[in-house]
Parts: sequence; C-alpha cells; structure tokens
Amino acid sequence: MQLSKALERLHSVRKIEEQQQEAELNEVTAELYRLRGMLDRVHQRIETARALASASIGNGMIEDRFSALEETVLLGRLATVLVKKVKLADQRLLEARAQLLAKRIERRQVETLLDAAQRQVEKDENRKSQQSLDEWYRLRRV
Repeated sequence: MQLSKALERLHSVRKIEEQQQEAELNEVTAELYRLRGMLDRVHQRIETARALASASIGNGMIEDRFSALEETVLLGRLATVLVKKVKLADQRLLEARAQLLAKRIERRQVETLLDAAQRQVEKDENRKSQQSLDEWYRLRRV
C-alpha cells in the first residue's frame, strides 16, 4: 500500500515534469516561428529595396538609389543574424523534443509500475477473500 502511494506521488511528479517540458517545447516552437516570420519579412524588404534601387536608376534619383542600397546592406546583415538565430532555435527545438520524449517515457514507466502494483493489490485482495470464503465453508462443514 505504501509502495502504491509512493508510486502515485512519483507519477504526479513525472506528470508535472512532462507538462513543464511540453510548455517549454511550445515556447521554443513559438520562438522559432517568430524568428522565421521575421526572416521572411526581412527577405521581402530586401527585395523591395532592390526594386527601389532598380527603379531609381531609371528616374535619376541618386538619393533613392543610395538609400535603397544602404537598406539592402543593413537588411542583409540582419538576415545573417536571423539565420544564425533560426539555426540555434532549431537546435533548441530538437533538444526540447528529446527532453519531452524522455519525460514522457519516465512517466509511462511509472504508470507501468503503478499498474503492476495495483494488479498485485487486487490479487492479494482476491486471495484473502477466497481464503475467508474457504475458511467459512470449512467451519460450516464442521
């Protein structure tokens, strides 16, 4: 009985750990999607700046061309930084998935032990019940 209570406590702890790990996985996933969205928007702005630079050649606005080229350079640097951050976030996501899987396995192992302990308790109760019935029948015959 005490083993069963200890296993139940351990199961609840493992369940909480798994939930925390799942929350961390969701957080990492959201961060990765946010970074990828930012990277997509930066690439769109680079294309827009390049189009502005091309258009400024035709209309003779040298200031527009210089500002578009400068924006392209700055956005290129930002894209480089974002690519590195996306790679790091991908790595964190893989680690978070592996940790969640490990926590889920730990919880399932405790569930297996808890089920086995419960089956043993039921067997013991059935055996005791059968013994008392046997004893009652034996006393009745005497």
